[in-house]
Amino acid sequence: MKRNLTFTALISALTIFISCEESHTEINELSPDYCGNMTVIYEDESFLQNNIEAKVEYYEDKASLDIMLKKVKFVPAMPVTIDVTIKGISCSRNQDGTFSISADDITPWAMGGPYEAYRVDDLSGTISEGNLSFEMIFFNINKNTGYPTEYEGSAK
Repeated sequence: MKRNLTFTALISALTIFISCEESHTEINELSPDYCGNMTVIYEDESFLQNNIEAKVEYYEDKASLDIMLKKVKFVPAMPVTIDVTIKGISCSRNQDGTFSISADDITPWAMGGPYEAYRVDDLSGTISEGNLSFEMIFFNINKNTGYPTEYEGSAK
């Protein structure tokens, strides 16, 4: 009798543990790290950068997120690469299980603070089954010029 009770308790504990694991998996189903290609249209020419890392930080409610693009250049003449973070991007789940992302009029962060000479406009994209893709206009306020930018990456 004692063995049956112990066995029943063990099965119950495993069932609860497995249930918790499944629900934890759903919360973390979106990958935080991607690697891919970024293309910027600069002076009517495509400027392609390979192996650009994107780190996505999801807010707990999954309604918004931040994307950090690591070691990027937005124009070929940039003397150094920088990490750029786009904060407060809207995120919503679609019926097919993918996520749509969008943002407009956001001051990106770079070099430790707001990068106020630039603005991110018309960002739209998707996150689906290990893929992150989006397009945006990276707008130089001082030059009054926008640089269409696309990113396509896969989960690392």
